Amino acid sequence: MQLFRKLTFFLFAALILASLSIPANASAAGAPVAAKKSIGQTFGGEELVYDIGVWFFNKVAQGRIVLVKDGPDSYTATLTAKTSGIIDTLLRHRRDKYIAKLRMSPDGSRFLTESFEKSVSMDGKEARKGTYHFDYGKRTITWKSWGAGKEEKSGTARMPDGTYIDDPIAAFYNFRYGAYGQVEHGRNFNIPSFPKEDRFPEIHIKVATEKELIKRIRSGSRPDFLADARIDKELFGSVNGDVEIRFTRGMLPVQAIAKGIIFFGDVKGKLREVNLL
Repeated sequence: MQLFRKLTFFLFAALILASLSIPANASAAGAPVAAKKSIGQTFGGEELVYDIGVWFFNKVAQGRIVLVKDGPDSYTATLTAKTSGIIDTLLRHRRDKYIAKLRMSPDGSRFLTESFEKSVSMDGKEARKGTYHFDYGKRTITWKSWGAGKEEKSGTARMPDGTYIDDPIAAFYNFRYGAYGQVEHGRNFNIPSFPKEDRFPEIHIKVATEKELIKRIRSGSRPDFLADARIDKELFGSVNGDVEIRFTRGMLPVQAIAKGIIFFGDVKGKLREVNLL
């Protein structure tokens, strides 16, 4: 199970970082710049497909994320992850599914999470599930989790004043749209996410300085940018939560690597398809 938890963690982090490969509202060089579209107009109907490999196997798992408009300002984002081949048999045909119900802000500049659901099935049967519900009037997040042979747990946390709390999928789209600021060498991003006991763990993203990039990438093709992400290890059952991604100046991801996975070494993944539904 630890491998699949790592693969699922990697997929989330890679999604957030590989999103840099598709700049929002990109236009051809020298073309007139049109009025900026809303975040919903920019990403609605988009589907991304990722392949994940380990050792000398290139496709031990696949991830897919799609955003669908289901109301004037409401959207549903669904991320599914599944293993394939012999790994699929060893992990009893495990399937992970994450559903985020999102609302676009009045100015169209970001998504706000209304609910987030994660579920795990094995051999076609639900094995574990967790839900988060956001109440912006009361500024509370109510959560519940059950399954995997553990007792049901639930709780309510109050969102800090003046702070947005984003689920990882909302953060994925908000980051791409520029809701957190422009991506540049040496810049750090800290994105508060789901409550854990008495705190709100953050998704940390650090873009390496040019000097750091040269020092760390000494051989082979050197990317234009190098970024490191760390997601709270409790959020997806990861041991350390570290992921590295290399991408070009044109924001195309060269390689994404989940570092130092027990028994498996580095897990690598890349974007395979971009579809418009």
